[in-house]
Amino acid sequence: MKINLMRIDDRLIHGQIVTAWIAYANADRILVVDDLVANDEFQQTLLKMATPANVKLTMVSEEEARSLIKEDQSDEPSFLIVRGVQQALALIENGLDIASLNVGNINMKKGKTKILSSLWLDEQEVAAFRKLAALQVKLDVRTVPTDRSQDAIELIDKHFR
Repeated sequence: MKINLMRIDDRLIHGQIVTAWIAYANADRILVVDDLVANDEFQQTLLKMATPANVKLTMVSEEEARSLIKEDQSDEPSFLIVRGVQQALALIENGLDIASLNVGNINMKKGKTKILSSLWLDEQEVAAFRKLAALQVKLDVRTVPTDRSQDAIELIDKHFR
């Protein structure tokens, strides 16, 4: 599998993905790795409706993704989306070779600290981002491709010590 872009976005597939990120990734397929989606037909239906007809959509659990990524030898350009940083870290620790990870939207929830208007993190997420950085993964924070890239660790360091 040829993964052209990996993104963290808790909204998964939405307008910015369809109008900007698919083209930026030059992807023929979106691979959504999410245990909740993999087990929820309603969420699958919604994501299918949001995906352009010319783009293949694959929705798998984290466990299925590990096998798929290792076994799929195709050159099909793919755009991998996960809901959170822990899912991204798990895939990378299990052999996914990614040099850069786009950090999109992680919504506000109780107990989280605002990093940017679209990026709210708790201590576990900060720790996972730091592990990714230690694995030499570039952490590219951008909402849309035309935004200026910001380093997640530099942003985190302003709020967490």
